[in-house]
Amino acid sequence: MSNQSESSERPGYSAPAKWLHWLIAPIVLAMIPVGAIMGDLPLGALQDRLFFLHESFGLTVLTLMIARIATRLRGAPPPPAPSLTPAERMISAATHHAMYLLLALTPALGWLALSAYGLRPAFFGLFEPPALLAKDEPLSKLLFFVHGVAGFSLAALITLHLLGVARHVFIKRDRLVWRMLPGRN
Repeated sequence: MSNQSESSERPGYSAPAKWLHWLIAPIVLAMIPVGAIMGDLPLGALQDRLFFLHESFGLTVLTLMIARIATRLRGAPPPPAPSLTPAERMISAATHHAMYLLLALTPALGWLALSAYGLRPAFFGLFEPPALLAKDEPLSKLLFFVHGVAGFSLAALITLHLLGVARHVFIKRDRLVWRMLPGRN
């Protein structure tokens, strides 16, 4: 069986899983660099706008990740392709599980850090969810630090994920990534 026919016979991810993946991915790819630089910008309108957007999109990612985890719990992802080695399967599973964890944990940490700082995150000016913690600035500093570490760890995992995608597309040419593309099964 050829790699092309193997991939066309293998089931793809569900439509909800694909939509959630492609909604979350560009938001996170934009939020990581913004989060890395916004605190170092001079005080003013640009910094305020970036914080506002970072908080709003962080809440969006948290909400979408809750839906994504629920979708994942409702139906298993497609089985690993038989062409993957045991090491590739292990790396893929570990990377995906860690990304799921960090994609939910990082925005939750941001919300907790804001709460401990004495603020509530804004959601595109529509509403402010409640504070999750009482004001505690030392705890806030720790939580913001952990939030940043989680964000950089997520960036590293995303890089590993994208390198895996590139390997499958350009080196192995096994069309495995087609399982996550919209309109494909």
